[in-house]
Amino acid sequence: MNWKKLFAKHILDRGYEYYVDDAVEDINISEDIIKARVIGTEDYDVEISLNNGEVTDMYCSCPYADGGSKCKHMAAVLYEWSENTGLEKSGKEVETDLFKPAYTENSRKNKTAAVKDLVSSATEEEVRSYLVTVLTEDDKLLLRFYNTINKQMTKADVDNYINHVDTIVDRYMSRNHYISYNEASNFISELEEIINKDVRLMIDNTNYLSAFEVMNYIFVLIGDVPMDDSDGGTGILAERIYQMWLELLEKVSSEEKKIMFDWFVSHMDGSVIDYMEEYIEQIIMEQFEDKEYESAKSDFIKDMITRSQSSQFEWSRDNAVGKWVVCYLDLLKEKNASQEEIYNLIDKYWNNSKVRRYYIDYCMRNKKYDLALSALDESILLDNRYAGLVSQYSEMKKEIYLLQGNMDAYIKQLWELVTEHKKGDLGLFRELKNQYTSDEWIIKREEIFKKLENHSNVDPLYKEEKLYDRLLASVLDSRELHTVQMYEDVLLEDYSEQILEKYELEIAKMSRYTSDRSQYAYLVSLLRRMMNMRGGVEIVNRISAEWKTKYRNRPAMMDELSKL
Repeated sequence: MNWKKLFAKHILDRGYEYYVDDAVEDINISEDIIKARVIGTEDYDVEISLNNGEVTDMYCSCPYADGGSKCKHMAAVLYEWSENTGLEKSGKEVETDLFKPAYTENSRKNKTAAVKDLVSSATEEEVRSYLVTVLTEDDKLLLRFYNTINKQMTKADVDNYINHVDTIVDRYMSRNHYISYNEASNFISELEEIINKDVRLMIDNTNYLSAFEVMNYIFVLIGDVPMDDSDGGTGILAERIYQMWLELLEKVSSEEKKIMFDWFVSHMDGSVIDYMEEYIEQIIMEQFEDKEYESAKSDFIKDMITRSQSSQFEWSRDNAVGKWVVCYLDLLKEKNASQEEIYNLIDKYWNNSKVRRYYIDYCMRNKKYDLALSALDESILLDNRYAGLVSQYSEMKKEIYLLQGNMDAYIKQLWELVTEHKKGDLGLFRELKNQYTSDEWIIKREEIFKKLENHSNVDPLYKEEKLYDRLLASVLDSRELHTVQMYEDVLLEDYSEQILEKYELEIAKMSRYTSDRSQYAYLVSLLRRMMNMRGGVEIVNRISAEWKTKYRNRPAMMDELSKL
């Protein structure tokens, strides 16, 4: 079959892009089902049902597919399936190079050649007439063509692009002034096209500041536009703009570079959404290292320290102040400032964890281990509210004791980590195990299990020690199936009956309160999982028959069950 007809063209194109980028992993193909994982900003599970090579049903765990839509992840898996089964090469699905997606270098080359042949076959009058019609109807192409012909851009030309970007936003914005998940991908794609084609043309024509202004407008805008960006498109586009900023900084004159510096500094005032400010910070700190920017960077960092201290939230305030003080310390080192000046700044902000960490790292690099241990002990007291920091400090102490050869303190610190700060950490658990003989360890591990009794983090330790009876008891006692699924690989061989009973118990609870099609599809996927377990087919058939009677008034559930 030509499965591509099942998808909208833009979804098919994005799926092909994922396929070309090798985003499809763990593909498992059988006669009646394809299972795979598609890697992106998040990992999504895809299942596609087949009947004699025909696609009969598709499922993906991504939000877009929740409402029954066919998503790019499904398309990516089908492209992978077509390659594995030889459909792409067998002649069953024939496409000319003119209409194939062109994401790879070779496919772009072939498509360009096919388009050249097509244009060559037309008369000049046909080409001109068609071009006038197309450019009249499409402002996006008109802008691009205009700037291809007119090499030097004016302020009015930049304004035209900014108006074009605003038009795109208006087109995708709903009445609630929000861009939904289903629309976000296409919205980002249109802005990407402006960056990759129009801004690229500006750079090629040496219109550097025009390119900079258009990119900046898009960069600020994507952080402000309210939308469901679950697919991570904003981050991808921001990264692309960042890379083009770097390229511009290599090309521009010193005067233009100064204009860029002023823009970056002026937009650290909160006008850019916080997580995207990091791109600007990185540019300022790493790309303006000339002597002429030394004083301006120093003033900028001191200003950021002052601004950070005004935050009303303690954690965000301490985090920001510490980050900028450390930046200033690095700048002092670059300027070969005196040790006294550096230590005075550290003393001034000693209560800040990032500043203390800076000092501890300095002591470690210079093998001043006693000073580092003293600072770590003080840090544990000062930051005792933050378990994550205390855990880091404890692990650093463990490493210092090992470097000093203080084995008693090293082992004691390992115990503290395994039983208090990093419960269930396999690496530390194994590290502690290596300090004992086999006979000693059998006793010692029971002490650990006693301290971690009724704690979920003990499960990976049971698995590590092959104590499967204890692992089974723990996972059966869990409230949901997630924990069971984590350990099915080691439990099913000996305990399939108990695992199936747990599945049956949990899906019975879920079925009572579920009324959403996506949840019905999830329940059916769990039934499919059960069918692959020893003795599972009989149990699933019984459950299915019961549901068809008990929930016969739920048409969506009956529809999903029919796919089983």
